[in-house]
Amino acid sequence: MLCHQRIGGPPRSAEPVQGAVVDAIDQLERGRGACARRAWMDAYESLSRADRALPLGAEDLELLATSAYMLGRDDEYVSGLERARQAHLDGCKGLRAVRCAFWMGINLMVRGEMGRATGWLGRARRLVEREGRDCVERGFLLLPRMLEHEAAGDHDAAIAAAAEAAAIGERFGDAVMADAADEVGSGVALITARSRSSSPSPCSGPPWSA
Repeated sequence: MLCHQRIGGPPRSAEPVQGAVVDAIDQLERGRGACARRAWMDAYESLSRADRALPLGAEDLELLATSAYMLGRDDEYVSGLERARQAHLDGCKGLRAVRCAFWMGINLMVRGEMGRATGWLGRARRLVEREGRDCVERGFLLLPRMLEHEAAGDHDAAIAAAAEAAAIGERFGDAVMADAADEVGSGVALITARSRSSSPSPCSGPPWSA
């Protein structure tokens, strides 16, 4: 409890604390509403104020991280997700923590920070293994492997990983997973088709021989 009730009303020192709590709640509601409207700057500012007054819970930390990402603040996006991941773990929500670690890894991978990306994706995989059951998060973790296959030039393995991820997303009814896998997989398939169409056939000789 923030303070103890006494006969005759709360002690005078409790009033500023209560005022801060009310203000934090107001800022939190404003931030949530701004996220729903996709007003990312308003969301970021309101949620940041709320967080400074009282630490946000896991779901609201995810909203703060999302608003930071939409404003191009990648470092704050990652740090917000790191806090959200820990909050989910503290709340015994391992699979929600997996998603936070996954998006951190993807963001860092895209930015070329492969060491940190590998570390967070590894943590995500270990959490999924600890769950010991089939879950949509297994599909999410196929996406970085698909990108690794593509980078190594193994296009068939990349397409297969994307197809498996999309199937997992559809099986669990997770539109985010299915759409992400379909989109990335389609891009990989297009790159593969162009690569193969521009490569000389083993039986046709070099392209300049025609």
